[in-house]
Amino acid sequence: MKMKFIVVICLFLLSFSALGQSTVGNRNQVKKVAILGVRDVDNEVARGVKTLVRSRLVAAITSTPGYEGYERDLTSIMEEQKFQRTGMVSDSEIKKLGQMTGASYVLVADVAKINESEISITARIVEVESGKLENEEGVSSRITGEALEKACRQLATSLFNRVTGGRSSTLAGSMAVSGKDFIESAFGINMKMVYVKGGEFLMGGTSEQGSDADENERPIRWVTLDSYYIGAFEVTNKQWQKVMGRYDCSVMRADYPKDEVFWESAQAFCQELSSKTGKKYVLPTEAQWEYAARGGSKSEGTKYSGSRSVDVVACYEGNNDDYDMSPVGRKRPNELGLYDMSGNVWEWCQDWYGAYR
Repeated sequence: MKMKFIVVICLFLLSFSALGQSTVGNRNQVKKVAILGVRDVDNEVARGVKTLVRSRLVAAITSTPGYEGYERDLTSIMEEQKFQRTGMVSDSEIKKLGQMTGASYVLVADVAKINESEISITARIVEVESGKLENEEGVSSRITGEALEKACRQLATSLFNRVTGGRSSTLAGSMAVSGKDFIESAFGINMKMVYVKGGEFLMGGTSEQGSDADENERPIRWVTLDSYYIGAFEVTNKQWQKVMGRYDCSVMRADYPKDEVFWESAQAFCQELSSKTGKKYVLPTEAQWEYAARGGSKSEGTKYSGSRSVDVVACYEGNNDDYDMSPVGRKRPNELGLYDMSGNVWEWCQDWYGAYR
């Protein structure tokens, strides 16, 4: 299977911080969680969807043992007290808001459009007493009531996850390889990262590729990989601009993949994202890219990434009027939920090009 080139970002190594265990008061006491209005930085998500997300978060938290979602509309309180609704309310404002509402925690939620049928939801919880960020989690969801309800339940479980003898507290800028997909929210990029369980596979021009396999894809060989994360979509122009501060394309092409970028520039993107998050973002190796494209441990052995029919999963000159590329995520994903691994633009890998031994 051929390498692809541009910027599919792969997170396969994370910097870990020691996670402390802390007991949160009396476990028999229900903790009240004040939920602020859901924010959409780019103003691309319909108001009704944001309202639905908030109501589902309230229900999900209330159904979490030991916690109760606070349903009162806090907008007027925030306006009266001149609270600033930026990415995070200040420590002093959090304490004051919590005291006024009787809440133990304040939850701040953001939504962002991924594509026409999918959004990302990022939620942060702040403890009122200390004013410190306790946890941050993100999920993606299709825009249906059932899907949003499931996503919000997943968020609530992750945010208020308990362990024997206390509650796990994830430090800002750190995370463990949990086996779950997550949303990277740094710079407001809302980049979906997909967990790829490690395993062994045959790499190169295998039989299902047939005559389309080039000589430089042989000999085929067994490769074993550890688990890692990889971006669900190619990096878009909009995401590139948010991280690098440069926007070379029209607004109409914001959701198109970033193209015409040197390998060194792709490395700079990874470094900037790593410095902001405290995680280690890199380009995937060719083996990581190909394993993910084949569907990883869920592979069904298809010729193209996720299908035996190229038109189902790939935008290319034969089925696309704008034949050079198309917005990300327009075709069906593969077994891992990765889009455009066949077709669209070429993608950079971390390692060099050379003959296989």
